[in-house]
Amino acid sequence: MAPELLNGSSSKVSEKVDVFSFGIVLWEILTGEEPYANMHYGAIIGGIVNNTLRPTIPGYCDSDWRILMEECWAPIPTARPSFTEIAGRLRVMSTAATSNQSKPPAHNKTSK
Repeated sequence: MAPELLNGSSSKVSEKVDVFSFGIVLWEILTGEEPYANMHYGAIIGGIVNNTLRPTIPGYCDSDWRILMEECWAPIPTARPSFTEIAGRLRVMSTAATSNQSKPPAHNKTSK
């Protein structure tokens, strides 16, 4: 849940609240894990409200994915991207991943 809903600074559910949650879902898809699985609910809520707790992004994560998740988790709702922007970035990332997969592997050429 987005910090602004937990700390009472906003009672409105908006696109920006959903964007925060979407960033968490991206992390779950990437890792296959449940965020904060071994933490007490009070510690989780406190960490999110104080903007000191976000899931740890694995080192193997591509920088574009890392940046997108971190932007979705921005403490200030207006700093989070819109879903229109997210969709556009995901399309670009998908196209780049597809084109990288279709390239033949580089082999060391040896002269005969």
